[in-house]
Amino acid sequence: MRPLYFCLLATLPLASPAFAQGQTVLNDTVKVDKDQYNLFHPTPRKYMRPMVPDRPGITESPYSVDAGHLQYEADVARLLTRREGTTHGHDWYANHFLAKIGISDRTDFQVALDSYTDTRNYDDADPGASQVARGVGDLTLRVKHTIAGDDDSRWALAVIGYVLLPTGGAVGEGGYEPGLVMPAVFRFTKHWSAGGQVAANYFFDREQGEHYLQLTPTLTTDYEFTKLLEGFVELVGYWDVRQASWRSSLNVGPQFDINDNVQLDFGAHLPVTHGVDREYFLGLSFRR
Repeated sequence: MRPLYFCLLATLPLASPAFAQGQTVLNDTVKVDKDQYNLFHPTPRKYMRPMVPDRPGITESPYSVDAGHLQYEADVARLLTRREGTTHGHDWYANHFLAKIGISDRTDFQVALDSYTDTRNYDDADPGASQVARGVGDLTLRVKHTIAGDDDSRWALAVIGYVLLPTGGAVGEGGYEPGLVMPAVFRFTKHWSAGGQVAANYFFDREQGEHYLQLTPTLTTDYEFTKLLEGFVELVGYWDVRQASWRSSLNVGPQFDINDNVQLDFGAHLPVTHGVDREYFLGLSFRR
């Protein structure tokens, strides 16, 4: 997997011919002290930073939601398919959403809910072992804080802490899952940025009945081709500490900026190594 990261880094300069032109790269040109705003004293709309959702890739955004405002991000639909030897299966997701509210200019509180999941697993060697489950999945509580960088910076760094609550029964993870994520971004030009994150996820293995640590580093780049259309490419690594081996996926897709407050996206997560699900998704993000 490491050579793939080096290849991605080497191709980043090709993503934007404007890199050498020294364009203004401000994320927001408003010059105002926004520390005065909070949940009960919302940031005026004219001072809001551009909307940067945590989707569609694995890499999170280091920018929090403006104080006193709401943001909603959802998988309208997502299909996951998998095959390993004689076993195979697929999952359908509908409205797996992340709702955020800005507490301060640098901190927001988030609630994620897997609204509906239909999961099916089959074994060609033992047809009687087929499993089908459907229903409402797990609930996750999250807090994001922007550590460094602001609206007119080239770069930003944040920390996200979360805990998944096992409320989903048969379609859930089956146990509590805490985690910590540190995303960062650097804007080379107004239209082109690159970022990544390191994440430590304490996952629960339902079959083994135990927790395990997974590290999930990412590298991503996105480019704004027009005011309406953006595109992203992302490389994701998965390191299961128990197995001491890498898995990875390549994620790609376009994003459509309908206006300053509404975005649509679709794309695919494609396995680079064995043991990674193939995914296709359609998403929606909006704020008020």
